[in-house]
Amino acid sequence: MLTVDQAATRLGVSTQEVRRLVRTGTLPAERVGRTLVLTEDAVDERARLTVTPGRVLSAPVAWATLWELSGEGAPWVDRAASSRLRGRLQTSDAEQVVAAVRERADRCDMRVLPAYRDRVLAAEGVLASGITAADAVGADVVAAGARAELYCTAQTLGALRRELGLSDRGEPNLLVRVPRFSDLPLIGRDRMPAAVVAVDLAESADVRTRRAGLDLLTTALAGFRG
Repeated sequence: MLTVDQAATRLGVSTQEVRRLVRTGTLPAERVGRTLVLTEDAVDERARLTVTPGRVLSAPVAWATLWELSGEGAPWVDRAASSRLRGRLQTSDAEQVVAAVRERADRCDMRVLPAYRDRVLAAEGVLASGITAADAVGADVVAAGARAELYCTAQTLGALRRELGLSDRGEPNLLVRVPRFSDLPLIGRDRMPAAVVAVDLAESADVRTRRAGLDLLTTALAGFRG
């Protein structure tokens, strides 16, 4: 196991960047007591990835970008912002999309009793994404043994803590992302749009999962450009 300082040294970045990667779910970590630790395998896999610099989009625009890339409208941005994001998608590659939307949500690594896992995924206000929704969007990756990935609001997460005992202690078996934008049209859905699933896959420390996400985004970009 590596501390944040050790991971930063191995990756050649600042400790603040390591914490940002952990916060956005790009780099998995867990707490041992009060110390944040990372596995050597996860850090080494991250070190082998290409890191794409670029502008980070605000949460509303990041979500609009993913909605548009999924073939859905984003009515919460005005016409000028929509035109700009469409222009960016005409020239962006998959890596650049992943980098641009990385501040869209907060990540919570949680644990629930395995017997309650399906109840969490079926709960009102919970939307599957990432590896849990990979098959639904045609991703070429196997989800067996992976932790469940989902989105929900902070309010829903609080209710799940109270009702089903979700905890941030112990070995995580849930990856919960809480959007930093409260006006997403999520009612009536059981999973996130395809581009969101793809980005979540592309942020994985697992090389094959990441590649599956990037392939999906590349296909979505090609379809967007006609």
